[in-house]
Amino acid sequence: MSDTTQQAQELFGTLDEYLLELADGLAKAQEELGGLSAAGAPGRQFTYYVPKLEFELRMDLRVETSSTTSGAPVNAKILKMRPVRLADVASSQTQTEIVSVIRGSFVAVPANEGLPPVVLDARCVIGAGGVPGVVVRVRNAAGEALPGVEVEFNLDRRTTQALSGVAPLAGTDVVLAVVRTDAAGEARTTLRLAAGERARFLAITVDAASRTLALSCEVSP
Repeated sequence: MSDTTQQAQELFGTLDEYLLELADGLAKAQEELGGLSAAGAPGRQFTYYVPKLEFELRMDLRVETSSTTSGAPVNAKILKMRPVRLADVASSQTQTEIVSVIRGSFVAVPANEGLPPVVLDARCVIGAGGVPGVVVRVRNAAGEALPGVEVEFNLDRRTTQALSGVAPLAGTDVVLAVVRTDAAGEARTTLRLAAGERARFLAITVDAASRTLALSCEVSP
């Protein structure tokens, strides 16, 4: 088989392969657009996105029939396709070719089901009796509080050691690791300091609504 014939044969593929190539190209285009933004109101940026992509594939559907001579005769039919603009090539197999037009579209699904994006804020606080803690506020971009959101607090021991120069003791940790936001969209926990704790800064990570914040809280052992 010549190189031209072999290359043309390799152009035949399944519909899934062509659709995946289209989707991959669309994803790359959206990635490029995601790096661009337009200035809006102070503190706000507008990102471009592809809302819809319509496509039309004119495909040469080929039904190939392969016969076996050993034993009982068996005819196997295989459906393959390629763009019709490509020249046909000779084949030793029995072929029936059908030209088909396939139309469709990719429609963008807004992130967060079209709702305003979630905004996550966290701060260190000192409560009654000098007990350190962390308060998290979860709201959307419109400023509305989001109650009932699960918030996870964790002590980052490696970062704490890097900040303070000493590793935190085993007894030092967050008191409540998982808290749900209240009606005001806030969740809070306190920090438990082990006796003899020498770390002056505790690194805390906060996870909520698929977002992560990291902050360091200064404590007085």
